[in-house]
Formats: sequence, C-alpha cells, structure tokens
Amino acid sequence: MEQRRLEPVMKTLTNNTVLGEMLAPMVDALDRVRYQPAVFRELKIEEFISLGVLRHLQGVKTLREQVQKLFDLAPDETSRPPLARSTWSDALRSRRRGQVLHDVVGVLEEKARSVLPDRLAAIPGLGDRFVCAIDGTYQQESAHYGRRTPRQGGDDNPKGHGLLTMCDVRRGCAVDSYVETRNRHELHVLQDYEKDPRAWTHKKNVLWLVDRGLISARLWDGKKRKLKSTVITRMKSGLVVEHAEDRGVAAIPENRDVVRDETIALRSSPEPWRRVTFCNDAGEEIVFLTNELALEPGVIAFLYLRRWDVEKCFDMWKNDFSQAKAWGKDPVAIQNQTYLAIITHLLLTMLIHEKAEPWGISDEKALKKQAIRNEEVAHRDGTAMWFMKVYRYTSKISRQVLRFFKDCFLRQTSPELYDNKLKSLLEHYL
Repeated sequence: MEQRRLEPVMKTLTNNTVLGEMLAPMVDALDRVRYQPAVFRELKIEEFISLGVLRHLQGVKTLREQVQKLFDLAPDETSRPPLARSTWSDALRSRRRGQVLHDVVGVLEEKARSVLPDRLAAIPGLGDRFVCAIDGTYQQESAHYGRRTPRQGGDDNPKGHGLLTMCDVRRGCAVDSYVETRNRHELHVLQDYEKDPRAWTHKKNVLWLVDRGLISARLWDGKKRKLKSTVITRMKSGLVVEHAEDRGVAAIPENRDVVRDETIALRSSPEPWRRVTFCNDAGEEIVFLTNELALEPGVIAFLYLRRWDVEKCFDMWKNDFSQAKAWGKDPVAIQNQTYLAIITHLLLTMLIHEKAEPWGISDEKALKKQAIRNEEVAHRDGTAMWFMKVYRYTSKISRQVLRFFKDCFLRQTSPELYDNKLKSLLEHYL
C-alpha cells in the first residue's frame, strides 16, 4: 500500500525533470549491482536512494519536513502522506540497503573516474597513480540518540559521531566513509575500518594524504611493503629522528621555497622515511613527513595542500547537504546516510561537469574563493608555489550553483534551462 501511494510522487519527481536527469547514473548503477529487488517491497531501493539524494540536495533537516514536502507533491492524497515515516526509518537502518548503497557508490566512483577531469594529470612524477586523502569530521547526533560519554559511564564520543572519509583527490569526490560513534582515537578508527576487506586502504599503489593523527610508522611501513602504498603527512613532534642525511634539492620551479630534503631514520621504523622542510615569508619552517621517496619535495607539499580542498567538500556536506546531523540513532542508519551524501555529491559533480564542459567554464565563484584561500595558505605556511598558476579545480560547489538544483529540481530538463540559468550562475556571482 505504501508503494502505490508513493509511485505518482516519484513520477512527478523524476519524469523528465532536472532531478531525474541527475539520478540517471544512479539508476544505471543499480543495473550493475547484484541484489534482490523483491526484498525491498514497501520502498524500492531506487526510490529510497532518490529520496535520500533529494533530502541532501534540499538540505532537509528532519524526516517530518521531508514527508510534508512529499505530501505537497501529491495534492490528490488527502488522508495519508505518500510515505510513512516508519517505512523510511526502517529502510534507513537496513543493512541490506546499506550493502546496495556501498556497491552503488563503487559503480558511481568508477563512472566519475571516466568522465571527470584528472586534476593531477600535469603534476610531475605521479603518472596515473591513485591519490587519496583521509579526513575525519564530526556529526551531531540525532535528537533520539541517547548519548553517554565516558564521564557518564558510556563510550560515546562527546564531539558527536566520527566520520572517517576517503576522497579521490584526482576527481575531487568522496569514495567511502566509515562511521564511529564511540570515543576512539582516529588511528584506532582507521584500524577498525581496515577490518573490512572492501576498505580502500587495501588498494595497491595508492599515495595517501593524511592528518598527523593517523601516523603510525608500523602501519604505513606495512602498506608500503605489501601494497606499494605510501603516505604524506605533517611531522609529529613525538617522532624521534635518529639519523638524517641530506638528499639535496633540485633547482627546478616545483621546488621553490624548499629549504631541506632529507632521508631520515625513525626510532619507530626500520624503513627509510623522508623529511621535507619549507620556509614561509615570515621565516617559519613547515615540515612534512613521508615514506614516498621518488617525488620532488615541491610535489610533496602541493599534494598535502590538496587536503584543504577535501575539507571544503565536507564544509559543503555540513552547510548545504543534510549531513551535519544524523538522521537516525542506529550506526547502520548513520552509515547509510553518509553513503547517500557521497552519492549526492558524485551525481551533482558529474552533472555539473556534463553541462559546463561544452561551455568551457567551471564554478567560477568557488574558484575565486579557493584562490583567496590559497593566498592565505601561501602566506601562512609557504606551500603555495608553482601550482598556484596551473591548478584550477575545487571540490566545493558554490552555494548559488547548489541553489539552482534546490530550486529547479522539479523543472522539466532542457538545454535552454541550463543555458539560461545554470551557465550564468557558474560564470558570475549574482
């Protein structure tokens, strides 16, 4: 019965609309995912994902608000809303649906790699090697979540739910995320994430960009030895350097502002590591740590700075999507919500690129803000060098471009709509 009431609403939402066009890659992805459609009788998996994407797109904070919005799309239905809140809540905490979401994210990530520009194609020495950043962020608990912190005799994190998210730096999109509600150090959260055989940290030949809180010489030595994966981070004061040998710095533009490049021996590691030092305009030295021995030191600094771009992606999730607060109290529901945020970002990024590529433009408003931020970073830690002129990408979608999709998702899709509305929003700040 729930399904029959929802069908006309879904047709209104997706039949030749902007939202329907945005969701098309997700529908194609479902065709490549193995699951049993009959299992999801009351709320089809395609509808479940579509409504989750719509909730993130509109920034709807509560389920009650979203159900009311759906009710408004079904004017002929006067007795009951087209979707019961309990139906959605049950679906959100379904592990089976979570498996499908995970697989859909994988298919969409693969498609994104084939259609989005490679942001690191011009960076010397990288080739086609995968570059992935790991970043941690916090999410406010649902109003129904009965938090008990260690002070209260529980093990919940007083900062909120922890999200450890993996991002493809080449395409500027999140590819996976792990949810932890307990009060645990992020390194332990990473180790828990690795227990999943599907974890991205099991992939080979990846260059990882991580916060210094995720540094464990034993962990990253093992990844380099077994997977040929290496890591770049900031130097930790607690690491003991027993020996250092100068590598020399090549006199090339990429290495401008490089002070020293050294091979070091850490007390905590039997393997060689590397310490790269920069100096900013104020004479302050900024030190990077890596077990990547082949890249130029200037490239090391450039890649680490890309973590800031990833953080802009999370700012968008919190400020524009509905990711700042959990939709449910169950860890599975929180994980599924995060998968829906990743799907939303992937779908939006691909659709914007598809429309903007023929115009030869990008999100100029977001790029201008990034340029200002890069200048601030350059003044503070001296890592904005040669790439300032050649790197012209950002993971953040400006708020005015997001408003187009929030306001026009029900509009009938047409080239004229994008030409008259979206193009001007990408080009100019209104």
